[in-house]
Amino acid sequence: MKPISGRTGAGFPNRTAGWLAAVILQAGIAASTAQEATLRGTIRDEGTGALTPCTVTITDAKGKLLVENGSFNSGFRCSGRFTKALPPGRTRIRVTRGFETEAVERQLELPAGRETELTLVLRRRVDLRRRGWYGGDSHAHMLHGERTVPVDFDFVALTARAEDLQYLCLAQNWTVEPATPEALEAELKPRSTRDCLLNWNLEAPKNYYQGDAGRCLGHCWNLGMRGRTAEGLDVIHLLLEASAWDYESSKPTYANFESQALIHSQGGAVFYTHPARWWMGSWGGQGGYPKVDRMRVSNMAVELPLDTLAGPTYDGLDVLTTGGESAANAKAFQLWSLLLNHGYRLAATASSDACFDRPGGGVPGIVRTYTFVTGQFSLAKVAQATAAGRTFATTGPLLIATLDGAPPGCALAANGQKHVLAVEAWACGSDAGGIARLELLRNGQPFKQAAGDGRSNSLRTEFALEENESAWYCVRVLGSDAQRQIALSGAFYFAAKNYRPPLPVRAQVQARIVDAQSGECLPGSLTEVTLEGPVGRDGKRHRLNTGQGQISVPATVRLRAEAVGHAALTLSPFLDSPKIVQTVTGLADTDLLDWKTFEQLREQLGRIDLVFRLHREPLPVRRIHKLLRLGAIGKL
Repeated sequence: MKPISGRTGAGFPNRTAGWLAAVILQAGIAASTAQEATLRGTIRDEGTGALTPCTVTITDAKGKLLVENGSFNSGFRCSGRFTKALPPGRTRIRVTRGFETEAVERQLELPAGRETELTLVLRRRVDLRRRGWYGGDSHAHMLHGERTVPVDFDFVALTARAEDLQYLCLAQNWTVEPATPEALEAELKPRSTRDCLLNWNLEAPKNYYQGDAGRCLGHCWNLGMRGRTAEGLDVIHLLLEASAWDYESSKPTYANFESQALIHSQGGAVFYTHPARWWMGSWGGQGGYPKVDRMRVSNMAVELPLDTLAGPTYDGLDVLTTGGESAANAKAFQLWSLLLNHGYRLAATASSDACFDRPGGGVPGIVRTYTFVTGQFSLAKVAQATAAGRTFATTGPLLIATLDGAPPGCALAANGQKHVLAVEAWACGSDAGGIARLELLRNGQPFKQAAGDGRSNSLRTEFALEENESAWYCVRVLGSDAQRQIALSGAFYFAAKNYRPPLPVRAQVQARIVDAQSGECLPGSLTEVTLEGPVGRDGKRHRLNTGQGQISVPATVRLRAEAVGHAALTLSPFLDSPKIVQTVTGLADTDLLDWKTFEQLREQLGRIDLVFRLHREPLPVRRIHKLLRLGAIGKL
């Protein structure tokens, strides 16, 4: 046989070479396919027998982890059935479903070229829904901004069900344009089920002072708000308008408490997240800010002390964000304890800050809040109950704590009578270990404890309590990894007869209304303006007959100055007070944990100097003609 020529020409030799190459390639593929094993899996719920959404982790015979979606790199999400082609040999499978369901593991020997059927049954360690406790995550981003991984609503919905979340609230941005409340509801409502409600919300206010990531005022998430104001305005648009993100230096500046007022007016509740998070990194080069190779990039809630004194204008804060942020979480707990120790009854919450468009970021519910709700579940009820402190926050372990049968957030008289704090606790279903320790804390400090053996996955105990003074208690459960497996109950309160919740601190404003050109004082008035996001609502009016005087106003209002013949001007006792702005935006995480910071701000609110420099308004043409006829134009 003649050798096949490599020359180009009449075509036959090259066609023959191509044909042989294709045959060889197809034969190789066929041989490879013939060697593959096929695994067909079915996962059912023990109680109902129904197919169960879950997370499946398969490590094949070559040691490779099977991943389907770049948003999740710890396995794949499954609706209850899957079929996978795998290398033959020893294969490990692990199935999980949130915190309440026990993980199941199997090792199989998959034969080449054959199908293997596998049915797994998942058993709940505890069903908290039946006890009135509902777990959810209200701080997850469909599109955080990186957009390095494609995301769709179907994958988000499957993820929420696989994580056994009763509700998942999906924050900005989204894959719909324009992202109106109605458009989002049209995507999320059909994908919701009785056991998994999908809803939109925002990480808002998400506010960097003048777009400077080194001066973050703090981020919040919200729950249960309506999407349209009474006037029909889009709340999504309003909240985004009132928040300045990275580099948005040209945006008008709003305080967090102004966005919080909008959320409350819409029936929602609002909570500060990752209050002590910051890191060192490079930033700048946009928005008029120079490039800095190493600076403090902040997510810290530095406006929180001001919002606390002025209200509080928010409902609670995350004491847990992720198990991997142990130092920041410890400081968040210290901050919560500090606030409670000074009489502010605020909810303890947790959220994941999951970001579906980041590689491996699609993990909502890795940290979640459980809320006790009476009667039928609804998101509005969850918002109200969470704001009332009927919660526990967790990275895995589960607990039900009651004081004389009442959930966290309850308050009893400190009259020396005996009360019983009962606790049931369970290790996370995916935790290979058990409960290491259960602690009762009084005023944020260890008080009593019950030790686990590190193997048992449940623990039940009671504590007898007697109080003659104002105090608060909470329960903390630690799993096998005390840094990453933590549950923390909301607070139980004892109130002495002299207990009174702290009154909102008012701003004492020394005001002057002056002509911008001459500097002379102008008789005029100051009107209190309460902003709900960027929308202002007029309140009390103060008359300054001499153009100057001291007035006492809520620390959350702005003041609009008006004088005859001059254009009105509105100033903020916070944002137009350089001293307070410097104090707030310059706070470090350690300052948040020091009550002296709060006292410093209280003192600064006690003396605020505002000068309203009003410019003359141009006279209407008709007015000018009239003055000319009267010969008075020269007197202007």
